[in-house]
Amino acid sequence: MSLDKRGFQILMMLVNHPAISGAQLEKELNLSRKQISYSLQKINYYLNENGFEEIKRLKTGKFVISKDIIANYKVSENTYNEKEYVFEENERLKFIIMILLAHKEELSIQHFTNILKISKNTVINDMKKLQMNILDSYDLKLLYDRSKGYCIVGKEYEKRNLIIYLVRSILKSLNGKSMLVSVLEINEDVLNGFKSDVEKVESLLKVQYTDERIREIPYILYFLYLRIKAGKHLDVLPEDYQHIVGTKEYGIILKVFEKYRIENAMDKIFIVTQFQISSINYADGYDTSFELELFEAASKVLYNFENLVCITFKDRKSLLDALIQHLRPAMYRIRYHYHIEGKILNMILPQHSYLFELTRHAMQPFEEMIKSPFPEEELAYITILFGGWMTKEGTLEMVEKKRRAIVVCTNGVSISNFLFLKLQKAFPELEFICTLSSRQFYEFEQEFDAVFTTVLLDTDKSQFLVKPIMNENDVVTLRKKVFNELLNRSAYEVNSSSIIQVIEKYVDIKDYQGLKNSLKNYLGEENYSQNVVSNEKVSNDVGLVDLLTEDMIRVENTIEDWRVAIQLAAKPLLMQGAIEESYIEQMIRTIESDKPIWTIADGLILAHAGIDEGVNHLGMSLLKLDEAVIMNEYMEASIIVVIATPNKDVHLKALYALIEITEDDEILAQLKNAATKEELLSIISKERI
Repeated sequence: MSLDKRGFQILMMLVNHPAISGAQLEKELNLSRKQISYSLQKINYYLNENGFEEIKRLKTGKFVISKDIIANYKVSENTYNEKEYVFEENERLKFIIMILLAHKEELSIQHFTNILKISKNTVINDMKKLQMNILDSYDLKLLYDRSKGYCIVGKEYEKRNLIIYLVRSILKSLNGKSMLVSVLEINEDVLNGFKSDVEKVESLLKVQYTDERIREIPYILYFLYLRIKAGKHLDVLPEDYQHIVGTKEYGIILKVFEKYRIENAMDKIFIVTQFQISSINYADGYDTSFELELFEAASKVLYNFENLVCITFKDRKSLLDALIQHLRPAMYRIRYHYHIEGKILNMILPQHSYLFELTRHAMQPFEEMIKSPFPEEELAYITILFGGWMTKEGTLEMVEKKRRAIVVCTNGVSISNFLFLKLQKAFPELEFICTLSSRQFYEFEQEFDAVFTTVLLDTDKSQFLVKPIMNENDVVTLRKKVFNELLNRSAYEVNSSSIIQVIEKYVDIKDYQGLKNSLKNYLGEENYSQNVVSNEKVSNDVGLVDLLTEDMIRVENTIEDWRVAIQLAAKPLLMQGAIEESYIEQMIRTIESDKPIWTIADGLILAHAGIDEGVNHLGMSLLKLDEAVIMNEYMEASIIVVIATPNKDVHLKALYALIEITEDDEILAQLKNAATKEELLSIISKERI
């Protein structure tokens, strides 16, 4: 018998990680205990047929695997054994298309049965599903001709886009590389040549592509080159592709590839774009007009975001650099209609929907630069970047000497930064040094004690496998594992309550709760998931109508001095105890120092100071003027909203709601024309936000 995909995955996981428990196996492969047990029965039947002992599962959840099994089956994660592997339907569909697009000879049913080791009926059924499941999305057709066999017809541009999609998809599977090489009979000498070419392009352009892109590009280039050699040329490309011609990158990349004798101009452009859409880090600064334009757009995006969430980032330059590193390849991906997967969007939206919407609002300068809307999938990565940086700057430094840790992530700049900052927040007991790609890891020379990594590494140091995007349950589980294996103690071995009991014997505690909170943070004791869920609950519960009550709204006819207008706008917050006088003074100083005022809508401004400049609790107030006041001699405002927030996210729902309703010109006009508090409240309440 042969193993199905699930059985093969479980066997490979067990022989490569013999110490893994049943629970860990279930989590890693997203399977139930019953599914694992069923597959284990099939694996043992297969092993018996091949003369090996059965794998036993102990009551402790561990597995007993003979040395012979490990010696015979232990392989790298990308090894594929065609005699033992059974393709699932979605894999078969992908490979059937790749065979059709990569082979020059006539293809019959027999070809597919021989290559994929499947029956004739299975091939016929798969052929019927190809059209609706995949080809329709690319406006391609599967046809059969008695003299030519099976073939895919349609535009060459769409065929190449489909090849790129399929190659990337297959490479992400457990045995992707070896399956591509074996099933499609890749000439590894030619493939290695493309790998060398990619490294040469990196060197000449002084860039560094992400690990994921380094894996993909050689295979993509290989199959594109097969099409070109077979005489399948592009005759047309979308107009956006023409922008790349004449650039420095265009000339350098074509110089590297001139040995392949590619004559068709469209083919050349398409090859070059495969590099331009990659996530990259540039070694040089902003030395071209394009880079200057990108720098200015990114700066405006960051400024917009800071004003939207009422914060100023401390390490602003580093964040701006990280933002540019993501926006540069994103621009090319958008321009050349290159789609990234939407899985990340589904992870971000449930927990960070308001931050996501505020990020969308901040992106307008970049959208104006590229003359195109910013796709939601790309927006999710920018949200991760901003959210991660906010988390980072809210983390208190630990006094004790910490163990040093590094983070290895192969998913690009934004995800790497988010993971790094998430781990920093989750483990105040550790000092996180930097984030690296897997290639950089093997060249890293600094001392460290542990590595948190998204891929298995060849190292003697303690390593902890993590997901690029972790939920709070993942973090809690990881904390327990790290404390047990790295710190040799329980995550909650020492607790704040027991320490306070000792302290109380010798001193009078003036601020019991403050001391307890500080000890919790120092010890890393607080339940991370409960803490975050609690904060999010507050954020999700406090809306605009909760903050802008009748007591927090003022209506005046005219005010000559903008400073007085700010004081009047903030007075309800002062009376409520949400802010101190120092907060109002700081708002005025900020405007006087010629810092730009944040305009939410025409004639509506948002005034605020920092979270540590006199805020007692969350609050919002509004001043409506019948006649607009001139703010610091350069801006008119008829509505002034003052917001006070004790942290960087609790106010986001209310702020997002304010932005959303004032984007509607009709509602904004109603607010400006309102003569009383009651009218203003009625307009806001009508939106039920």
